[in-house]
Amino acid sequence: MSAPARDFPHPIFIGGSARTGTHAMGRLICSLPQYAMLGLEARFHCANDGLSDLLTGRTDLASFRDRVLGMWWSRGLLGEKGLSEITTRERIEETMDAFADRFEADPWEAGRALVRDLLDPVAERQGKPAWVDVSGFNVRAGPVLHRLFPRAKVVHMVRDGRAVVASILNKRDQTDDREVALAHWERRMRYSHEGLREMGPSDALTVDLDALTATDRERQFARLVEFLEVEDPAPMREHFETRISAERANVGAWRSRLSPADARWLDRRYRAAVRELRREGIDWVPEP
Repeated sequence: MSAPARDFPHPIFIGGSARTGTHAMGRLICSLPQYAMLGLEARFHCANDGLSDLLTGRTDLASFRDRVLGMWWSRGLLGEKGLSEITTRERIEETMDAFADRFEADPWEAGRALVRDLLDPVAERQGKPAWVDVSGFNVRAGPVLHRLFPRAKVVHMVRDGRAVVASILNKRDQTDDREVALAHWERRMRYSHEGLREMGPSDALTVDLDALTATDRERQFARLVEFLEVEDPAPMREHFETRISAERANVGAWRSRLSPADARWLDRRYRAAVRELRREGIDWVPEP
């Protein structure tokens, strides 16, 4: 079923592994007057056992409802902001009741209405016609999101996996286990590949954070503007020039954030992981 026609712009979903610049990309895009930043990772539409899994038969309505009104309402991942930041308890319970009533008759239309009912008001309060979400699993869920919103855009953020691992290891409340951190990065590469192979070049764009901030700035910026169909990129250009930099992104600094032994271990393991992922057809993984 196709979505009802709506004037451009449409939602933008940014995703990728942790520590790849998803929030920085969200702020860059939201420098445009058309887009509002949600202020949290909404997650309910794309995470495990979320709306995407419900619509594709990988979870059930009761489990999904429990997660929306439980974990995703009170908090996000690792105690971050939950949906309580953008709506009231009464409102989300009413919205979920309406969703459940619509679901049996037309699950996809019910899902589309649920996303709109929860997230559109955030943009409306900011006087914007559309919003940007930065939930990490947006890329894996991209095919479902495009069925819900055929003109939506998915931006897939990547970066040198060694920088991702080093950042995770230095982030409070995450992990200090280098094996766990590297496994997270590899797992997210495969999840993203799962979604990307079902989307076309007009649906999803992969952006390397290191290239955008340091090694290939102008070409990456131009790719992004073209992909998003931005008519007047001046606000984005100003933000890009003043807020997006190699220094802010800590490009090339991963070694200094680890002990020499951990840096050597990570470099060796990362190179092996890249070779394996490329053998699997994941050709966008950043080379070391």
